[in-house]
Amino acid sequence: MALPAVTGAAEPDTLQAAVDAAYAAVVTYGENWPALLREVWSLCPGACDGA
Repeated sequence: MALPAVTGAAEPDTLQAAVDAAYAAVVTYGENWPALLREVWSLCPGACDGA
């Protein structure tokens, strides 16, 4: 399931490529996907606090 993320990285719309990569990662990670998303959000400080 990682292949869509690799091919999507070539898209001109970088936001769409990022969303597609996150989706592919969630699907690949399986039933423990909340842990994956917590890890992703931990790498984005200030993303949810309106900064």
